[in-house]
Amino acid sequence: MTNKMKLQLLTVAGVLGLATAGVAASADSYTVQSGDTLSAIAANHNTTVDKLVSLNNIANSHLIYAGQVLELDEASAAATTATTTEATTTASAATTADTSSYQSSVVLSNGNTAGSVGAYAAAQVAAATGTSASTWEYIIAKESNGNVNAYNPSGASGLFQTMPIWGDTSTVDAQIQAAIRAYQSSGFGAWGL
Repeated sequence: MTNKMKLQLLTVAGVLGLATAGVAASADSYTVQSGDTLSAIAANHNTTVDKLVSLNNIANSHLIYAGQVLELDEASAAATTATTTEATTTASAATTADTSSYQSSVVLSNGNTAGSVGAYAAAQVAAATGTSASTWEYIIAKESNGNVNAYNPSGASGLFQTMPIWGDTSTVDAQIQAAIRAYQSSGFGAWGL
């Protein structure tokens, strides 16, 4: 197998959260481990790379993430889609503030942004901490790509990918408060900055 066909493996916590938001491993799924390739996973589970790409809506067949849950058959893929849709609907309902007037000014090199909800949250945290909103937008873009449901198997969740010790993340307002507590406790070290 050529190097071009081998998959690059990234272990970026924020992206990982996006890849696994609302997903629970089932009997017909596989959780990607560090060093895995899509071709090896396909071979080990008697399937093809093309089928895994199709079942999991993988946009780039050369990119998977440690911790990402891959569905191995149609039934488990359909169940995961329903779970992810439900989680997205729940998060939208949890955003009570009008965020339509907020625009993210930060775009990372990979295209990630904080989005309008993230820009709103960044502005609220900036007001409470005295740190610029663009800094908080960068953190949100890096950690969750503006996904209020982002979840990492380590336990980090929400826009800012805060740990449970800093509080509830069930609503955007709760995520804002958790980020403020994390910043007050650890500064930017909470985000590895």
